[in-house]
Amino acid sequence: CGGDSSSVSTELSSGVTSIISTDCAFAAVKSDGSVITWGDSIFGGNSSSVSTELSSGVTSIYATERAFAAIKSDGSVITWGYHLYGGDSSSVSSFLNFDVTEIYSSYGAFAALKSDGSVVTWGATSSGGNSSHVSSELNSRVIQIYSSDNVFVAIVEID
Repeated sequence: CGGDSSSVSTELSSGVTSIISTDCAFAAVKSDGSVITWGDSIFGGNSSSVSTELSSGVTSIYATERAFAAIKSDGSVITWGYHLYGGDSSSVSSFLNFDVTEIYSSYGAFAALKSDGSVVTWGATSSGGNSSHVSSELNSRVIQIYSSDNVFVAIVEID
């Protein structure tokens, strides 16, 4: 469950600015914007499928129980880990290519707040990953999101 980082110890020896975890994996952001991962691959410990995207420009990382999401300096999002828990954002990738300012996580889903006040969700439906039934309420004017294990709550600015 990530307790042994010996396979990446050289890469972790300097420049680490933050570390975040899923239940059984870790991701470290380095000062050069690269990301180093280790632990159980099902929980996001293996980021080889997105290693090129994680080699620079990452500003922050977020986690569900089994997946990671990283925001890059250009406002795009990279995800990896267990696909049902947010590791696969392909269904909403066109909305995650730019202007993401913050990501929130629940047990098995992510919610991305964009600079225009819109929200994009993905991951386990039971954890808030499907917001299609309230999409018209999330297309602008969202100023804050809160999360619990299985729910996202959006604070919307009212005219």
